Formats: sequence, C-alpha cells, structure tokens
Amino acid sequence: MSNSYSAPQPVLWPLIVAVMGVFAIFLIIVNLAQTPVTPLSAAMNVPEDQQWRLSSTTRQERRAELEGEAAAAATSYGWVNKNDGIVRLPVDRAIELTLGEINAGR
Repeated sequence: MSNSYSAPQPVLWPLIVAVMGVFAIFLIIVNLAQTPVTPLSAAMNVPEDQQWRLSSTTRQERRAELEGEAAAAATSYGWVNKNDGIVRLPVDRAIELTLGEINAGR
C-alpha cells in the first residue's frame, strides 16, 4: 500500500464558468421573452370573415353572439334533418320525454 497523498484538483474555475454560462443563457431567454411581437393585423392580410379575431372586443362580441345562438337552439324546436325525421327539442322537454320513457319501462 502506498501512502502517497494527492491534493484535490481545484474545481473553482470550471464551476465559475458553468455558473456564468447558465446566467448568460438565462439572460438570453429573458431577452427573447421580452421581445415585442408584431400585431397580427400588421403581420399579414387577414380574410374579411376572420377579422373578429384581431381584437379582444370583437372576440367578446363574437362569443356573446355564439352563446346567444346556442341558448336559442337549446330552448326552441326545429328540424335537424327533416328527411330522417330528426328534430331539435328544448332541453327541458327532452328531459321530460326521457323520464317518461324511463318510468314507463318500470
């Protein structure tokens, strides 16, 4: 057995370089995240039927319009497919009919 002792190698400089590298990568990511994005309307020509997507106000108006259409469809009668005899019922009436069928089967 040998009693030779070797001093540990200094790891301070590689550690400092690694920390500085991680910090530099962090700064690059922060800089990229803060880069302003060009507005959608300036970036490309948007078709007329898609103009509502460009501002939050028009998106909110479009959402309200779609919710109104969905509410009207959920509370009214109408044909889904007249040839096949498929109709649209108000939700309350559909529940009543379904419960009637379930109770009739008991």
